[in-house]
Amino acid sequence: MEQIETDKKNVLETIDKLFDKYKENDYMYQKINNYVNNQLCGIFETMNTQHNQRVIRMTELTSEQDTFIQAFLNNNQYFYSSSTDNFFFYDGQHYQLYNEDDILHEVINTISRDSSLMSWKQKTRLNIMKRIRETNLLQSIPESQTIQFVIDSICPLLFRTRAEAKLFLTVLGDNIFRKQQSLIYIIDPNAKFFLKQLNNMCQMFIGCNLSQTFKHKYYDHKYEDCRIIRINRSIKYDSTWGQILNTNILDLICVSCHYSLRYNSADEYIENYCNSDKLVENIFYIKNMNIDTLVNDFIENVLDIDITPKTTSSGITQISWKNMQYLWKQFLSDKDLPALVFLQPLKTMLIEKLNTYYLEEKDTFTGICSKYLPVINTFLNFWNETMVEDELETELEIEEIILLFRKWSGTNNQNISNINDKKVLDLLSYYHPELEIEQDKYIGKVRCLLWDKQLEIQIAMDNLKVDMQNKAKNMSSNSLSRMASPGIYHNISIYDAYTHYSKYTTTALSSNLHNKQRQIVSKVYFEKYIFDNYQEYIIESKFISSDWYML
Repeated sequence: MEQIETDKKNVLETIDKLFDKYKENDYMYQKINNYVNNQLCGIFETMNTQHNQRVIRMTELTSEQDTFIQAFLNNNQYFYSSSTDNFFFYDGQHYQLYNEDDILHEVINTISRDSSLMSWKQKTRLNIMKRIRETNLLQSIPESQTIQFVIDSICPLLFRTRAEAKLFLTVLGDNIFRKQQSLIYIIDPNAKFFLKQLNNMCQMFIGCNLSQTFKHKYYDHKYEDCRIIRINRSIKYDSTWGQILNTNILDLICVSCHYSLRYNSADEYIENYCNSDKLVENIFYIKNMNIDTLVNDFIENVLDIDITPKTTSSGITQISWKNMQYLWKQFLSDKDLPALVFLQPLKTMLIEKLNTYYLEEKDTFTGICSKYLPVINTFLNFWNETMVEDELETELEIEEIILLFRKWSGTNNQNISNINDKKVLDLLSYYHPELEIEQDKYIGKVRCLLWDKQLEIQIAMDNLKVDMQNKAKNMSSNSLSRMASPGIYHNISIYDAYTHYSKYTTTALSSNLHNKQRQIVSKVYFEKYIFDNYQEYIIESKFISSDWYML
């Protein structure tokens, strides 16, 4: 109020000054008098009316703009990542990277269809882009079908249960938001490449890491900070997850962030939302574990202790420290646990608990055996007796080794329990780390004395060559055939050659060698042998030229 009075006084003083200044000038005096008394009120009234109209129009346009922007953003879900300056679009099913120019084009086209905002086209465009830049991709809420799609993509392919899949996604989200960074999630080493690729793509799209809390082995971490993430061994093959990352990585990232925000953290998901007591126990196994109890469990369930006094007789049962390490490794593997204690502390604990059985000079526990040792020793004897290095042997399959082992065991009257691929791989990886093992299936440069794969193929091919030569001679001696002599020599398909090898090996060779259960090499191995040894006769990668058997 005081300011108004001051302003009013200033205005009156200004008018007084104008009248005083031009009181001797009739022309200007009349102009001032006419302007103030006859025109000034009308001018201000017009100005007020125009201002009110502009305010009303501005309010209407602002309301229309807000309505338009809200409708546009509801119908077109765009998001932004400030870390990478990337724009994204969500169609209600999948997220995708989107070009800023395409968004601008869509905005302008939509505005052009609404004539009421044409005068505000650029302002509306700027406001929409500002709103989009304020819409963080990581805060988006995926639709249910997107969430189910992501879970279905990784379960049961990578995780056995949906609860385990949800946990993994929540951990990823926690890492993106940098929650609970002190925790350690121990995951199978086979997942190393998968997590690396996943992290690289996350950095590319949103500029965040999502794998920093994952570790592939225990390394003196606090037990209370450790969690276990179980993932299928197939994770090591990029063919199982390549499609997920190449086409749906943004879906996976957004669902992970959604779960982290929804459950607050992975620990809270397990404690408050997971309905599987078994999963809760597995995840928190290390956190709630007592290492002394675990070692006692190993001794009770894996070792058989002879309570009689130690003796030096040759018949005493014993376990070397090397074998004890393997048994411990298998014990942890059966429980899906990582190596939770270093070998020297483990050895110290075992010696303390089994001190009356340990012979330091032999580094052996005497008077102790294990139900798992016979098959281990039997397999190692089989390997040492029958396997030799051979630079020319390309591959021996694990399944082939198991069949050969069973035959050898039967011949040597060895009673063995069932042995599977994983057991053989574990044994060979531990006791023969020098071996070249590929894809958990093939062992190179090793040949079994019980089965010379290449020699059997060569014998069968020699037999096929003789058969084809005889057929050609018979056809040549026939007068009708001589009339059509250009076509009497036929190329042999590699498929037919493999069929001949299979039949010949299971009939003639089995009979000659008094073995009715001879093994057959795989078609892939056979074809590789043919390409390596008959290259000059191969036609179109499918046939063996007739020149081979007619030379």
